[in-house]
Amino acid sequence: MAMVGMYFEGVGVLLHKKLIDSNLTYDLLNTPIRLCWEKFKPASEGLRKQYNDPTIFEHFEYLYKEMQKRE
Repeated sequence: MAMVGMYFEGVGVLLHKKLIDSNLTYDLLNTPIRLCWEKFKPASEGLRKQYNDPTIFEHFEYLYKEMQKRE
């Protein structure tokens, strides 16, 4: 699960820095991003609380929200 989270965290960083195209990202990964974030969100929130660090998987969440905007 952590590897999947880190993969999408990396994609989120690339999207945030505009190093990858948002339309291409949507076309290729929208469904996996949506499904994974919806499963991953509770774990992410738990880690944020446990470590008192609101930045844990912030780019994965950003990626999910950007894909939601396109739907």
